[in-house]
Amino acid sequence: SFPPPSHPALFLGLPTVLAAMAADLEEVWAGELCGGRLHKFRWDGERLLRVWTPPGWTPGASKSRALWLNDGQNLFRDEDAFGGACWGAAGTVAHLIGSGTIPPVVLLGIDHAGKLRTYDYLPVPPTGWDAPWGQGMRGDMWDAPGGGLDAYLDRVIRELMPWAEKKFGLSSSTADRYFGGSSFGGICALYMAMRYPSIWAGVFAESPSFWAGDGRYMADVASHGVEWPQRMFVAMGELEYTGFRGTDRPGSLQCDEFLRDACVECAGHLAKQGLGPERLVWFIEPGGKHNERDWGRRFPCVLRWLLGNTADRPKPEVGADLPFWTRPSPIAPGRAFEIYAKKEQLKLSTSRGLQVHLGFDNWSKEVQNSAFMPACLSAAEGGSEWLAALAYAPPGATSMNFALTDGEAWDNNGEKNYELPVGLS
Repeated sequence: SFPPPSHPALFLGLPTVLAAMAADLEEVWAGELCGGRLHKFRWDGERLLRVWTPPGWTPGASKSRALWLNDGQNLFRDEDAFGGACWGAAGTVAHLIGSGTIPPVVLLGIDHAGKLRTYDYLPVPPTGWDAPWGQGMRGDMWDAPGGGLDAYLDRVIRELMPWAEKKFGLSSSTADRYFGGSSFGGICALYMAMRYPSIWAGVFAESPSFWAGDGRYMADVASHGVEWPQRMFVAMGELEYTGFRGTDRPGSLQCDEFLRDACVECAGHLAKQGLGPERLVWFIEPGGKHNERDWGRRFPCVLRWLLGNTADRPKPEVGADLPFWTRPSPIAPGRAFEIYAKKEQLKLSTSRGLQVHLGFDNWSKEVQNSAFMPACLSAAEGGSEWLAALAYAPPGATSMNFALTDGEAWDNNGEKNYELPVGLS
């Protein structure tokens, strides 16, 4: 059962109850994806609920954790996603499960409603963003609708969640439920956290569109109070506006600055309402843009923070003088793993972003490049001190060689490169 909403407008009465009772979604497609299985169910007209179950998952074996996500079209497959590039959500989750970083979790992506997307995700229309430095900085949104947010949240809570928990044997415990979204879907996620704080263990908002709504959304966060889910995550890219729309228009750079400041302000309001570093992670990604690829790149950060296993943190691999450790430890051949780096001990600045360039057995196998991102570990694991990157060890490998770069300078350990063992206990 679900608690009453914390906002009186959410109670929609008998029609909602009947809709919940009648919920019976038709499966229209299913197939293998990243070692797991992706299911598509018709929910509302042609609108789909996309459910990905992880590798080795069987219904009813245990009460599974569930991560609910807005904009389901953009999560799993490039051919379905806006702009032809998806989050790669299934691959990321499979990787982190495989490395032992997070426990198994089922992903449930709720398709947006097309032209009515803003109606579902926003409490008031977005408007076109008249800013002091320019009029109509988002002129494409002048006529976009809003105001259906409460009804959408109610349908998710009272219609989709009971159906999915029964169909897939998902846990009904608050400790096992998570929610999130990006852009307008990120604003929606913040309202989900405010309206229903007691049924979510954690909520994340990627690149929330605080430019919209004439300041209403930030004002609602600021005045909300102290009741939030146990963990919150908020992130923004450095180039939210210009990374998507370019710099030709006067005022474009100010738009980037406004959105960076909005992320800082939102985090400040949450902190004032009792969310300290043990409950809140937020950051601005250097070079980050407003698109699905960038949200997908930050998705491991979200997953570690909301779902991460904290009991099995390995010791540093190569002594206190070198700032690296891996999960699992040691690296296992033929398996996914993560490499962690301690920021304060790195030779390169992290202000522009770092990548790890790695290979195996003296660079003879599987050369890879992977972005270091904030690890978003718990305070007990070192919190914000660590960066993390995802990688894969090929079968038969016995050592990993690696170097770091910020795109211009390199740290290759004095031309010797760094090295970690693979497959040794």
